[in-house]
Amino acid sequence: MPRQGWTMETGSIVEWLKRPGEFVRQGEQLLIIQSDKAANEIEALESGYLDIPSDSPALGVEVPIGTVLGALLTEAEALARGLPIIVADAHAPKASPRASTPKLVTAVAKAGPVTATAMTRTPSANRDDVSLYREMVRIRKVEEALARSHQQGLVHGACHTYVGEEAIATAVCAHLTIKDTIWSTHRGHGHALAKGVTARELAAELFGRETGCAGGRGGSMHLFKPEVGLMGTSGIVGPCILLATGAGYTSALLKDGRVSVAFFGDGASNNGAFHEGLNLAAVWNLPVIFVCENNQYATEVPYATVSKQPDVARKADGYGMPGVVVDGNDVRAVWEAARVAVERAREGHGPTLIEAKTYRTRAHSEGMRDAGYRSVDEIDYWKSRCPIQYLRAQLVSEGEVPVATLDTIDHEIEEEARDAIAFATASGWPDGSTAADHVVGWKAGELVGGAVR
Repeated sequence: MPRQGWTMETGSIVEWLKRPGEFVRQGEQLLIIQSDKAANEIEALESGYLDIPSDSPALGVEVPIGTVLGALLTEAEALARGLPIIVADAHAPKASPRASTPKLVTAVAKAGPVTATAMTRTPSANRDDVSLYREMVRIRKVEEALARSHQQGLVHGACHTYVGEEAIATAVCAHLTIKDTIWSTHRGHGHALAKGVTARELAAELFGRETGCAGGRGGSMHLFKPEVGLMGTSGIVGPCILLATGAGYTSALLKDGRVSVAFFGDGASNNGAFHEGLNLAAVWNLPVIFVCENNQYATEVPYATVSKQPDVARKADGYGMPGVVVDGNDVRAVWEAARVAVERAREGHGPTLIEAKTYRTRAHSEGMRDAGYRSVDEIDYWKSRCPIQYLRAQLVSEGEVPVATLDTIDHEIEEEARDAIAFATASGWPDGSTAADHVVGWKAGELVGGAVR
């Protein structure tokens, strides 16, 4: 019985989603358990044939954390136990890449020099599709490894993954220099990786280890590495918009040529910070890019139920800045939208709002329910629109990149993800004597009774 949160001491099986003898792939949903707070879908940590022993807890019976519920066996082990082997190929995933790209790239605001023609013109020749593919795969593989680690109790607290949304951070950050800054949300792992945080640093941070990008102090939702321009992620919805606006104001005063980017979700678009930040950025003509990752749900609340305007980008018109709607699962489309927005900002033409329509294919946070508020068919549809598989299909069909090259990248990144988890596991915990470091403006040793010496 896996632990699903710090307060969980016992749990019960609600339903097995696979049959004994059925081949289960790593990452597939295996069973549903009831914790002290919610019913959670549990995925397979590795591939194998499912064995549910006779002494496995019955449905609905509470058992302590750590109780063995079942096992995933090799084919030889399954045959030795007399399991009714179900051929894996008969249950292969049916999802397939899209045949074409939805025509979502449009400029919807009238203000500023960005037009529909400018937004849909031929991309710059220096776009590197192989690098974009590699970065998306890196985000996906590392996130999946972290999700498995969370299920094993190695990642503490909430863990919001970026699976399904990789194209956005990848494409936007491809245009940024190390001096440009980004400000992010609770779902910030992908942004951190795309901006330059290593897989090792990210994993170690989520494990709470001293080698993490924030020294093990931030965890999943409070990542920080100013050396690469990651100025912080936050579990609070909306402040990243204001922080990016403030950074843009600083850049405008210093005339240092830096661009600031705020990544946020559709849930923040009705927040006061959204309107305040966009208004000031437009009034002061600041070099800021506002990127709304509209993944359709604010936790479990559909965006359509909280806004009569289906396109967040259209709200930009009220502040006199360009607003762009783009297919967030098409990395090439996001890359082009970001290219124009970043060029505008650097050339002194002010901010842009980019709305990237996308979808998270995992639960809001690991351990939370993944269905009930949305249908399985809906999730499967968006899985079939996987941004990684779509770019891969494009590259292969266009004859630009051999399949073997892409396979090599996949294997290299899988090894990088495994290495990151091993590194995090082997890293030490932060020294307890440093607990007050970075909390106040003075070193802990300089304080006596809460006052400066």
